[in-house]
Amino acid sequence: MKSTRLSTATAAFIAFSVFCAAPAGAHEAHVHGLGRLDVALDGNTLSLHLDSPLINLVGFEHPANSAPDKQAVQKMGVQLRSAADIFVTTPAAQCKTVSVKLVSAALDPTLLGEAAAPAGGKPAHANGDHADLDGDFVLQCAHPEKLQGIDVRLFDAFPGFHQIDVQAVTPKRQSAATLKPDAIRISL
Repeated sequence: MKSTRLSTATAAFIAFSVFCAAPAGAHEAHVHGLGRLDVALDGNTLSLHLDSPLINLVGFEHPANSAPDKQAVQKMGVQLRSAADIFVTTPAAQCKTVSVKLVSAALDPTLLGEAAAPAGGKPAHANGDHADLDGDFVLQCAHPEKLQGIDVRLFDAFPGFHQIDVQAVTPKRQSAATLKPDAIRISL
């Protein structure tokens, strides 16, 4: 008789995938300086989901209407789209970025490097005075078995971060970590 039980890693990855598919408005408490990063390795695919108050990334949470605000958002988008520079993996794993998706209810998606919102779909400032950014990053690793860790360079690129809470799931284990400016490594 064939077993239909899922391995712990597979079940955890499915739960992580469901979490990442939750609507963008479904956030936990909004705390300035704090970010959340979920990491999953499934086969050759390394998926990362960043959830952060917008203020950590650009210094404000309102829609970007002025030229300086628009420039700050565009700069942030360019930096985050260079995912391999932000999430530095073990070189031997040979991980390459294949996609980046950035979403914020307070920002015009084109400023983030995304497709334009549908007609009449102007950004709405959600959650009163608080706005978040969700980032989904997908990397393909030629040698995922050699992936030992990820150095998270968000603190260098965005000084608004003070702490990032991490949950990671790989075929071998599940872990949680708290990153700070002087402790940026996720061990896998």
